[in-house]
Amino acid sequence: MDYKDIRWKFIEVSGRYDLINPTTQEDDGADFYLNAGQRYLDRLLDTGKMNARYPVIVTAGIIVVKTIGLRAVREVWAANADGKVQLIPESLQKLRTEYSEESSGIAQACPKYYAPGFFRPYPDTLASVAGMYNVEDLLLFSVGPPSQHFNYNGIVIMPPPDGTYTIEILGLFYSPTLSATLAAEVWTQTRSYWTEAQPDTLIAAALFKVDSLYKNVDAAKEYRALVMDDVLGLDRDTVEEDLTGNMQMGG
Repeated sequence: MDYKDIRWKFIEVSGRYDLINPTTQEDDGADFYLNAGQRYLDRLLDTGKMNARYPVIVTAGIIVVKTIGLRAVREVWAANADGKVQLIPESLQKLRTEYSEESSGIAQACPKYYAPGFFRPYPDTLASVAGMYNVEDLLLFSVGPPSQHFNYNGIVIMPPPDGTYTIEILGLFYSPTLSATLAAEVWTQTRSYWTEAQPDTLIAAALFKVDSLYKNVDAAKEYRALVMDDVLGLDRDTVEEDLTGNMQMGG
């Protein structure tokens, strides 16, 4: 279902015609609630389509792998023409202890370990670490978008790669930010799992957010119950699928 149609249905059901341009049907506030609802749905599930694989090419010496939208890392793999290897999860503290030199002074090899990165600097507006040590994995503030650490999560890999590798992060990811814009009578629209497969649940989650923020307690409870009922059904489907896969592997 096209996002612009979902947005219009949200307007009709909520009665909030002030949240859309009456002439062009472009956004005038509706996207805020629909995106809030989608993030709420994403956080309710940790199975099925909430999982994704993020592949990226890293070159020799690069130890930070970052991306927008990453919720949690479940597996990390490194691959090149010689094959692939699953990286071993460790704490960042252990990596910093084991590999105590600056990365430029560490012998490069096929990455073996990863740890969730602590990318945020303090203060948040820190823009330079010139002359400092042990800070090469910080993501610094930038005036233009994206303002690095506010948007990114990721990992640190060790030892530093000795060549070009595909690093693949398997984990939980947020759905893309929803929008529908009109230019020269052509719509450009975002798609997500929720818009394509569960548009009614997305609308209910957005209505829950509207009523929650406006302190319409009774209505918010009703929409939350509707959302939770849908999410429970989706979770059951995934559990059944996982059980079937486990039985096939065991058989």
